Amino acid sequence: MRSVSQKAARKQAIEEKKRAKAKVKVVLYSRKHGLSAASIKYKEHPSNIKRWNKRYTGDWRSLLNQSRRPHSHPKQHTPLEESWILEVWAACGFKGIDYAYAELVRNYGYTRTLWGLYHALRRLGLARPPKKKGRRNYRQSTPCEIPGEKVQIDVKQVPAVCIRGEHRRDEKKMYQWTAIDECTRVRFTYGYDEHTPENSVDFLERFLEWFPFEVHCIQTDNGTEFTYTFISDTVKCPFESKLAELGILHNLIKPRTPWHNGKVERSHRMDQRYFYDWENFRNIPEFNEKLATWLDWTNNKPMRIFYGKSPNQKLEDYMWLI
Repeated sequence: MRSVSQKAARKQAIEEKKRAKAKVKVVLYSRKHGLSAASIKYKEHPSNIKRWNKRYTGDWRSLLNQSRRPHSHPKQHTPLEESWILEVWAACGFKGIDYAYAELVRNYGYTRTLWGLYHALRRLGLARPPKKKGRRNYRQSTPCEIPGEKVQIDVKQVPAVCIRGEHRRDEKKMYQWTAIDECTRVRFTYGYDEHTPENSVDFLERFLEWFPFEVHCIQTDNGTEFTYTFISDTVKCPFESKLAELGILHNLIKPRTPWHNGKVERSHRMDQRYFYDWENFRNIPEFNEKLATWLDWTNNKPMRIFYGKSPNQKLEDYMWLI
């Protein structure tokens, strides 16, 4: 079954073919009866008919619309800049365009914009156009202005293909707990082999000990590792009890709205693309060891929203508040 874009392209091709064959009739009539007669009969400007006469070679394909894209541009990338792009993309292209751009600016003196790099990558056949997706209409939340004002926490299940050895033989699973500060985008991650509220409490204690600022609000989804709101009116989740004990506000997003926790969800997508697609683990200690190395890389990765600064550099800008 053809997609909508394929159907639209096929329809456009049919229309262009019809227009080209109609131009052939005009050209043949003008050659037989003259330019003025053809202009009057077919209501076309004489300059158009003259141009079609020059292009017509006896085949209707010669009258198809041609691209008006220029062959060159005075501000296009130089061969030296393209060699830089090829070199950097071969070394770290799998880490993303933002990271490659930061490397070019830092080590090669690259002066183009990020979009200039993107178009160069497409021209060189190294990047594909993004998939067009419908945008959800929802009100943007107020951006956080200080570290710890709001922290998003979520859990990602490790893909089964990443698990090896006895852990996989025993049909055990692995889970990644992730906390990300909305202000600085600094992340903290840790791995467990059980999806339980007790592990959420343990992760929270580890995060609060690691994070240099006081945390005022924790935002999560409605999973049972965070809340018992939808399964019990009397029993309280250990995670919520711990937050109440620490005096930290717990904000629950609406059910089936993961985009409200968009920052941590987006970071999980980055984990899948740049970490889990390349790694495997035999046990929880090995998983946490590799996860710590990956966490260090993500917290030092340049981010477009911070104009090339990493989350750690953004966090340093606020250290004077301590």
